[in-house]
Amino acid sequence: MNDPLARPRESCGVAGAWGPAAPSVRGLLIALQHRGQQSAGIAVCGADGIVCRTGPGRVTDVFPEPQLLLPRGTLGAIGHVRYATSGGPGPDGELAQPVVLDGPGGPLALAHNGTLVNTAAARAESGVPAGAPDTAVLGHVLADTMENHGVSLFKALHLVLPTITGAYSLVLTDGRRLYGVRDPQGFRPLCLGRLDDTWLLASESAAIAAVGGTFVREVEPGEVLEADAEGIQSSRLDVPDVRRASCVFEHVYFARADSRIDGRSVYEARYAAGRALARCAPPPPGSDVVVAVPDTARVAADGYARQTGLPVVQGLLRHEGVGRSFIEGDRAGREAAVRQKLSAVPAAVAGREVVLVDDSLVRGTTMNAVVAMLRTAGAAAVHLRIASPPHRWPCFYGIDTGRGDTLLGARVPPEALAGRLGCDSAEFLPLDALLVAVDGAPDTYCTACLDGRFPTEVDLPDPASPQQPTGGK
Repeated sequence: MNDPLARPRESCGVAGAWGPAAPSVRGLLIALQHRGQQSAGIAVCGADGIVCRTGPGRVTDVFPEPQLLLPRGTLGAIGHVRYATSGGPGPDGELAQPVVLDGPGGPLALAHNGTLVNTAAARAESGVPAGAPDTAVLGHVLADTMENHGVSLFKALHLVLPTITGAYSLVLTDGRRLYGVRDPQGFRPLCLGRLDDTWLLASESAAIAAVGGTFVREVEPGEVLEADAEGIQSSRLDVPDVRRASCVFEHVYFARADSRIDGRSVYEARYAAGRALARCAPPPPGSDVVVAVPDTARVAADGYARQTGLPVVQGLLRHEGVGRSFIEGDRAGREAAVRQKLSAVPAAVAGREVVLVDDSLVRGTTMNAVVAMLRTAGAAAVHLRIASPPHRWPCFYGIDTGRGDTLLGARVPPEALAGRLGCDSAEFLPLDALLVAVDGAPDTYCTACLDGRFPTEVDLPDPASPQQPTGGK
């Protein structure tokens, strides 16, 4: 991973709107900006067809105006924010979505959140280059199916998607209807909302609230929603005997705390995880304060502090004004970039034994630098507590956690992690306790990055990886 904070990163967020309030797609995307900041795009459906604009950067960089310049007779729109898990950001945003293709009945626009794992044959057959996103492959397959079989986009979705393996939450339009689809295993989230006479789709419920809409429900795994002037219709993909595998890290890290994922408040899940962490890994005697690694660990730190009775202090500051930095692979460069993003507050930690709470441990670059910052600021001791198990396996479903040989938990045994990170102690929330916090079970969440139980067949691309998948289809 090339983020200076070396965090696990989600691939993107998707949004759609059908009805008079179609311009609200821009607001939906702004509320989903945390899911991707490398590029943004919106495709607008009107009487003159589909018009699409994409570009690198944040939503407000690509669409600085408060309202879209809508074509005559606008019907709806779909949008996308992207973080590149493969292929890089692209110098001119050429990997941005939505993707617009020529279909047999006119243009087809689609945007995709997730990663597919069995597209090699389809990519080769359709002539889509290796660097293009899975979205382009899927769009070509859908368009070819519509043409070769003389079917609608609705029917093509039901023919094609049951043959696809991997993670996908999709928003699509043929200019006449809006479609939203969630893969049968439910890897990535997708929500349905309403704003007056407009139907809304978004990766997270918090985005629907941000534009003044009403959250209706989550799209179910394997569900196909179809919205047009007549209202909303639902159907199911025919994929029998597939186990649910929602990404547990939506609760741990990716989603906004004010969202609901799989029926569970993200805030409540993180708070419960923090309290469970305090029970499983209590602070050592003499601990004085709890400090959160900003920003996603704040709720877990609050839960930890509540359970232990220790005060929580703002011992670390994150500097949002610093632009995104993509850095070289050397350790010194990575740590310097972390220091540009974070700083310790001496007045909060000097002379105190600190319990440092974070949500996850991936490569360890951030944590090494953060522990060093706290010591430089005068902390008498730093005891690390992580509100999830360490990452030990790569993700194949749209999360950039890095290869297996870059994951610290895969290379360093648990008893040696504190020494490797420079802290006085390091303990983690066990997986069973995390699943209780998110109100789930091993057969309803994907935990592959933590325990190697992959819900689909996968091929590790790096033969040097110390871990191998133990799960299967």
